[in-house]
Amino acid sequence: MSIIDDIYNGVYYPSEQVKPDSPAFLEHAGNVERLSKQLESLLTAEQRNVLDAFKSETAVVTDLYDLEFYRAGIKFGIQLLLEALFGGAEVPEIHK
Repeated sequence: MSIIDDIYNGVYYPSEQVKPDSPAFLEHAGNVERLSKQLESLLTAEQRNVLDAFKSETAVVTDLYDLEFYRAGIKFGIQLLLEALFGGAEVPEIHK
C-alpha cells in the first residue's frame, strides 16, 4: 500500500480530524437524511433492500472517487512544492 493510501485510509489519522461543519454541508446532510427516511417509509421491504444496496454501492463508488481526488491533490501539492523549490528548473510531471 502507498503512503498516500495509508494517509487517506486513516493509518496516520488525519482523516479523523476532518469534520465538515459548514452550514451548507450540515443543511445538505440533513436533507439527505430526511429524504432518505421519507423514501424508505414509502417503499416495500424488497424496495428498501434495493435502496440499501444502491446506497452501499454508491458509498463505495464515492469513496473510490474521493480517493482519486485526494491522490490528485497530493500530487498537485508536491508538484507545486517542487516548482517553488526549484524555480524555473525542469520539474518532472507527476500528475499521471
